[in-house]
Amino acid sequence: MSGCLEHTLHYSSPGHGDWGVVRVGMLAPESVQLFVCPAACGRHGALGAMKQGFKNRLFYLYVTQSDIIEGYDPLIPDAVDEVLAALSVEPRVFFVFVSCLDDLVGTDHEALLALLFERHPKIQFRIGRMNPISLGSKTPPPVSIQNNLYSLLEPADGQDDGINSFGNLDRIADSSELYAFTRACGAKEFRHISQYQTLAAYQDMAKSRANLVLLPSGLQAARQVRERLGIPFLFVPITYDPEEIAADYRRMWEFLMPEEEWNGFPGLLEARKEAEEEIQRARERIGSLPIIVDASAVTQPFGLAKMLISYGFHVVRVEAQECASFDKEHLEWLLKEHPEVELSQPEHHRAVLFDRRIEESLAIGVEGAYLSGSRYVADLFNDEGMFGYDGVKRLMRLLTEAVKAPTDLKALINDYGLVI
Repeated sequence: MSGCLEHTLHYSSPGHGDWGVVRVGMLAPESVQLFVCPAACGRHGALGAMKQGFKNRLFYLYVTQSDIIEGYDPLIPDAVDEVLAALSVEPRVFFVFVSCLDDLVGTDHEALLALLFERHPKIQFRIGRMNPISLGSKTPPPVSIQNNLYSLLEPADGQDDGINSFGNLDRIADSSELYAFTRACGAKEFRHISQYQTLAAYQDMAKSRANLVLLPSGLQAARQVRERLGIPFLFVPITYDPEEIAADYRRMWEFLMPEEEWNGFPGLLEARKEAEEEIQRARERIGSLPIIVDASAVTQPFGLAKMLISYGFHVVRVEAQECASFDKEHLEWLLKEHPEVELSQPEHHRAVLFDRRIEESLAIGVEGAYLSGSRYVADLFNDEGMFGYDGVKRLMRLLTEAVKAPTDLKALINDYGLVI
C-alpha cells in the first residue's frame, strides 16, 4: 500500500459529507440554534440551512472586527431574546454555536449560560462549537455536539427494558435483523434520537437499560451518560464482514443477557446465508471493475476493503484521512497481504492536484468519487441505516445498482445541500 498517513494542511472537497455539527444538533427535539460568527463564516451554513430545510431553526449573529477585539459576550443574550421574540413557539432547547475564533477571544461560556438560564428558566441552553482546529483533539466538533445532545437526558424514575443506539446519525433501517435480536434480548424498544419530536418524549432514552454505540463519535457521550445516569454501553462499530457480524451478535448477547448462555439466535444463520448470496451476486455483476472505498461512506474503510477483497472484488484504493484504532487490524492486513492497494488521504493538500484519477471505477462514497472522477458511485455517508447482515445486503444492492449507469456527481453533491 503506497503512501502514508500524514498530517498536513487540510483540503476540504465538495464531496466531504452531508452531516455537519449544525445538522447533528438539529436532532435535538424542539431545538433552535444561534450561530455567533463573522459573516464570512456564516454564509456557507446559512445557504446550507436553506437547502436542507432548517431555515426556520437556524439564526445568525454576525460579529464585526470591533466585536471580536472588544469581546462579544454582551451581544449574545440580547440576540437570544431577539430570536425567541421572532419564534411563534418557544423552543425547549437552544444551542448557541461559536466558531473557531471564539477559542482565541475567550468568551466566558459558563457565565453566559448562567445568565441565559436565569432569563429563560424553561429552556435548556447549550454551547456548540464549530471549530475545525480541534479536529485532532479528544473532543472534536462531531464528538462535542453528540455530548450536547445526550446531556439533555435527565435522570429517570425507574428503568424499562429499552435499548438505545448511540453515535449513528440515522436510525437503523427497519429491515435489519437487529430489531428482532434486541427483542429476543427482552428489549421493549430499540430507541434512536431521531424518532422523538418533543424533549419530553426524548427522555424515554434515559429509562433504557443499555446503550449500543454504533459509531465512535458517540463513545464519549455514552461514557458521560453511564456516569450521570448509570446506563452501561457496548461499542459495536458497524462492519460488513459476515464473520465479524457473527462475533458482534455474540458480544451483544453476552452484554445484554449476561446470565443466559449463548446458543445462537434463530434467524441469524439464514440472514448470514442471504448476505453471502447477495455478496456473490454483486461480485458477479461488478466483475473486475476497480473499487474505491471512501471513509466518508463507512466507519471502517479498511475493514470494508478487506472484506471486499476476501470475496473477490477488485479494490484498488482506500480514501481515508486516518485510521481508527478499531480499524487498524484491517489496515495491517492490507499492508501485509495486499500492498498494491493504494492509500489516499482526501484532506491532504496534494489532493487538489487531482492527479490520481481512475474514471472507470466504482466509488463507495461521494468524496472518493469526486477525487477519483469515478463514473459509478455508491451513494452512502456514515453507514446511514446500515447494520449487521441486513447492512451487507443493502450495501451489495447499492453497489449493484450503482454500476447500472454512470452517476451525475455534480447533481448528487448539489442535492446534498451543502454540509452544515
